[in-house]
This record gives sequence, structure tokens and C-alpha cells, in this order.
Amino acid sequence: GYAVHQRKRDPPEVVAYDQGSPYWAISPLMNNEYKNESEQVVSGTALWLICVFVPLAIFLLLSAVDAVPAATTLRLQGFLYAFGATSLVTECVKRYCGYWRPYFYDECDFSSTTGKCEGDDYESAYRSFPSGHSSMSMFSLLYASWCLLGAARLGRPLRVGGVDVGGPAVMACLAPFGLAVFIAASRVVDNDHWPADVVTGAVIGGGFATLFYHRYFPFVFEDASHLPRAGFVSKSSLPPAGSEGELEAVRSGGAT
Repeated sequence: GYAVHQRKRDPPEVVAYDQGSPYWAISPLMNNEYKNESEQVVSGTALWLICVFVPLAIFLLLSAVDAVPAATTLRLQGFLYAFGATSLVTECVKRYCGYWRPYFYDECDFSSTTGKCEGDDYESAYRSFPSGHSSMSMFSLLYASWCLLGAARLGRPLRVGGVDVGGPAVMACLAPFGLAVFIAASRVVDNDHWPADVVTGAVIGGGFATLFYHRYFPFVFEDASHLPRAGFVSKSSLPPAGSEGELEAVRSGGAT
């Protein structure tokens, strides 16, 4: 179990009077209708399928063109570390903050007569900040985009018929990131999270994706961005001796 217990803050108390009788006013911002998983734009099941299979498919694709066999293992290792860090931080912050979801009243069966929640199981109503969909999709899919950008070596001109198509290639590599942005935004559309929840989740997931990818690989616009940093590969796994620029890049950690 987690050392951080789920906080359950009291609903906001706004007491109004109707012909002399007190009642608790309901905030319209927290009175949105709860949508079950089948009604959500991206369900929890769909989220996990996307976050697992999209990056794995990209890792498999890149493994076919890797100059260094260890690159695939290092990508997977960084992915798992980023997953663990994102999951831990997201869960701990959710428990510590215990902030109301936009559908808080609907899920907790709030009574305007007593000013209390009368539902049996509504712990999820306190788990709004930050968004888990946002943090997990951003960690997974931004990490996948970093892998594509690094493997594509877009720090040099990419010419087709004499025309540099590096710009469109960058946009193509950012397609997984775009999917993460869509998933995060859908949580606001579903009234499942506040915008601040989504932004904070994206910062958490995106931050760990960036940190752990670049621990193993150089910045994506360096010349040798497709090769792991020197300390993570053995000399026997380096590219053939004919490619001096690449060998020097590996020795220097990616800078040429």
C-alpha cells in the first residue's frame, strides 16, 4: 500500500435559506453528470492499450534499423523507469490533494438537505488532481515521439529529390505526442477533470519521459541522436569501423 492515504476534503459549505429553512447550495461547477467508462472519449481500458502497444510497436519498428543492438533494450529500460516514476508521483499527489472532481456531487450522492455525501463508495470523487489519463498518455506517447525523433536523425538535412523534408518528418514523429494531447484534452470534454488537472498530469508524464529518454540517448537534433550514450554500450556493439563520425559521436556521448 501507499504511505500517502487518500485525503477526503469536506464539500464546500454554502448555506442558503429557503423561507427560513437552511439548505446547502450546490456549486454548478461540481454538479456535472458522471460518465461511465463506456461513455468516455478514451476509457481506462483504451488508455492502457494505447500506452502499451503504441510504444512497443515503435520500439519493434526501430529495432529493425538500429545500428547498435543495445538501443532497443535501452529504450525499453528508459520507458519502464519513466512509467514507474509517473505512476508513483501521480498516485501520491492524487492521494495527498484529495481534490473534488467536476462530477463530485453526482458520484458522492450529495444531499443539499444535510450537506453531506450519502453514497457508499465515492473515493474516486476525490482523485481529480492530477489527471492520470494525462500523465500516463503523455509519458508513454511523448517517450515514443522522442524515440522516433532520435532515430530519424533530423538534426541534419533530410532531402528527397533535392528538397529538405525534415520539417514534415518532425511533425510525423510527433504524431504519438499529438495523440497524448488529444487524450489529455478529452478528460476536460468528459467533465472528468479540471484543466489544471490535465496540465499538471502532462507536466509530470512529459517531464519523466524527457528525463529518462535523454538519460540513455543524446538530444534528438544531434548528429548521432540514433546512437545510445557511450556509457551504456560496449565497444563490441559499436557500428563498423567505416563510420568514424558515428564512432566519435558514441565516444563523446552524442556530440560531434
